[in-house]
Amino acid sequence: MKNLGFLFAANLAIWGGIVFYIFTLMKRNRALRRDLDLIQETVKKESGK
Repeated sequence: MKNLGFLFAANLAIWGGIVFYIFTLMKRNRALRRDLDLIQETVKKESGK
């Protein structure tokens, strides 16, 4: 039971990494969605000419 502090620290580090990774993926997804919307808008404008 004397290593409980290390177990807690490792658990905290793992969950922190998972949360950071999820937020990074969400940010990338948002940027990709914005780019896709721009591409779709450009295609609509070009096809309308």
